[in-house]
Amino acid sequence: MIELGDDRWACRHGRLEYDTHPQMDQAIDHITALAADHRPAELFLHRRDGSVARLGTL
Repeated sequence: MIELGDDRWACRHGRLEYDTHPQMDQAIDHITALAADHRPAELFLHRRDGSVARLGTL
């Protein structure tokens, strides 16, 4: 997930953007469901400040 400038969260795989969500937890739920269909997968959260957090592996 990518934190956007307007405080929304984008669900992306590389440069392919699936959709956006107003809250981070909604984006996490959605990207987790998408990743479950494409195992093995790693989930990362990219914040506007440049920090990246690894959320886990499916």
